[in-house]
Amino acid sequence: MTKHNDLYLGPAKHDLRVRFKSYRSSLSEEAYAEKSRQIVDRIASLPEITQAQTIHVYWPMLATREVDIRPLIQLWWQSGKQVVMPVVASFQRDQPPSLLHACYDGPSSLVENRWGIHEPKDGRRVSPHELEVVIVPALGAGRNGHRIGYGFGHYDSFLQAVTAPMVGVLYADCLVEAVPPETHDVPLSILITETEILRLTPS
Repeated sequence: MTKHNDLYLGPAKHDLRVRFKSYRSSLSEEAYAEKSRQIVDRIASLPEITQAQTIHVYWPMLATREVDIRPLIQLWWQSGKQVVMPVVASFQRDQPPSLLHACYDGPSSLVENRWGIHEPKDGRRVSPHELEVVIVPALGAGRNGHRIGYGFGHYDSFLQAVTAPMVGVLYADCLVEAVPPETHDVPLSILITETEILRLTPS
């Protein structure tokens, strides 16, 4: 599928996106599982996570080697935390990108949409203002806090309404010194790779 926002993101971001996708594709199943496990361990150690009761997460797209945070999703849900996931509300070229947010109620509550993204089917809707922490998927990011996504802009629009800590998860080889920001970009609060936790704003 063509990423229609690549044109206005400029060549620097486009080139980084290609580079990060190539790195992900190079990961073996064993490397993918191990790096995901190490990142999951670091996420679980965050005080922002242990103290939160309402956590926004993503269900990983395994085929594209998104960091596999499913063990955390299950752990948080079973421990009584309110786990919230995005639901794509608009994915049209002639409409602004938008997400809704719904409560997760176990794996059986998920359905796969036409883009292969798993979403809660009938979960209670949650406002971004109710969220206490947001786990953000990233193809890559810079140490300046700006992330590289897939180019559709859904998270960019969503994060503008978020006041909670925003935790980007990515692989160490996809962390660069800086990502050139656009006017609509929202810098993340924390970046986590398999080798470090990088805090960009006070907790």
